[in-house]
Amino acid sequence: MGISYLRKYRGQTPRLRNPHLWIIIVLFIFLTISHFTQLLTQIPFLGEISLPAVLGLSRYSLERLLYILLVLYAGWTLGTIGGAALWLSSGVAMFLRSFLVSPNLRDALLESSASLIICALAIALTEAYHQIKQGQDKLKEAMKNLNLSQKNYEELFANASDAICIHDIEGNIILANKACEKLTGYSVSELTNKNVREFLTPEALPLVRQVRDRLLRGEAMEHRYEQRLIRKDGSEAIIQLATRLIVSNGKPQAFQNMARDITEERRLQDNLQFYCRQVLQAQEEERKRLARELHDDASQQILLLTHGVDGLASKADRYLPQELRNELEKLYELSQQTYQGIKRYAQALRPSILDDLGLVPALKWLAEEIHNLSGIKIQVKTDAVPPLPPETQLVLFRIIQEALNNVHRHSGASEASIVVECHESEIRVAISDNGKGFNLPRQLSDFARQGKLGITGMAERAQLIGGELEVSSQVGKGTKIIVTAPKTLYTESHS
Repeated sequence: MGISYLRKYRGQTPRLRNPHLWIIIVLFIFLTISHFTQLLTQIPFLGEISLPAVLGLSRYSLERLLYILLVLYAGWTLGTIGGAALWLSSGVAMFLRSFLVSPNLRDALLESSASLIICALAIALTEAYHQIKQGQDKLKEAMKNLNLSQKNYEELFANASDAICIHDIEGNIILANKACEKLTGYSVSELTNKNVREFLTPEALPLVRQVRDRLLRGEAMEHRYEQRLIRKDGSEAIIQLATRLIVSNGKPQAFQNMARDITEERRLQDNLQFYCRQVLQAQEEERKRLARELHDDASQQILLLTHGVDGLASKADRYLPQELRNELEKLYELSQQTYQGIKRYAQALRPSILDDLGLVPALKWLAEEIHNLSGIKIQVKTDAVPPLPPETQLVLFRIIQEALNNVHRHSGASEASIVVECHESEIRVAISDNGKGFNLPRQLSDFARQGKLGITGMAERAQLIGGELEVSSQVGKGTKIIVTAPKTLYTESHS
């Protein structure tokens, strides 16, 4: 504790260049010599002046008073260390004289002790004053910095590119910045005391209540969410919001909202999704046409060719050489393989079972096809799946088809599974395998940079129907792909 105390006052140690130090030293020496000798009384001029007699004090009492004033002067000018050093030196001088010179030891000790107590109190008061002064200086500096920070925050708040507004628990706007004017069409003064419900469509209110309840329960809103806003001119804007709860003294006080106008961005994104949807739809129509032509035209021609070769081989069995008969049998087998291949390609392009019987039978057929091709055991578990929009059904099938093809080509798995779960408003499909797995990138979009275009394509397909794709994998522990999609068509639920 003593070391830490000394460290506290390390900066107050008097420096040799301080003129007050030398003044105090000279006065102390002079006073101490006077305290121990009758030298000054022998000087004619000084001997005639009797300050103690004027003050009604003895000479040594006056000197002790001068010690007090000198200690006070040292404490004021040199700080606590300097005052304490002189206090100690004065105490040694006064007590030595009391024991060695004073004829009345008791009175001398009392006066010396009283002088030292007064000196100690003076040093303490001086130190307290310095502490208060330093505290006041620090407080002034802190207030200056606080005012500067507040000014910077107000400028940042007022000039932020994002619209920022604060409203109380009931939704009344307390504060708004300039960006809110551009977003809503109202001036800052007009926005004050307006309720946020005035800017929301009836369809948007349930989401507002949901966010409000989550924040009041202490749950953080980690991600931004989208909301629709009605401007002053009646037009509608799409905004991206981040909301947090402002708490004071442990009680919820207000909500802070940071909003960004993404109307143009969302229009571009919707246009892009519409374009991609049209491209995929055209692609699927072309697949369907090619599959139909392969099935109705090419496969039938190959089937007729097969029957012709078989009939020719049967008729020529008696008069053709064995070598020619063997060649005809090879042509027959080749035509059979070609016929089966065309049927398989036609089914791969657009399986008729998907259009005729629905998603679940198509998935079972797909699992069987992959099993026959690769030997991988594939288990299919499904809930009762209600009728889905054709676009949703087709996208889910293509995603599962691509996932199983990846299992076959890259995973080295011996087993895989497809699990289809139906919830109130969405359908969830999980495709997992026990293959070698791989290291996941930080973001799903990084798959494209790694050359994994199949996964990127699956994610893009899921987005087109308002769904999401999640990939989890560990080296040596297999891979799992989860796709979630709404039961209603994306364009219907967001029209």
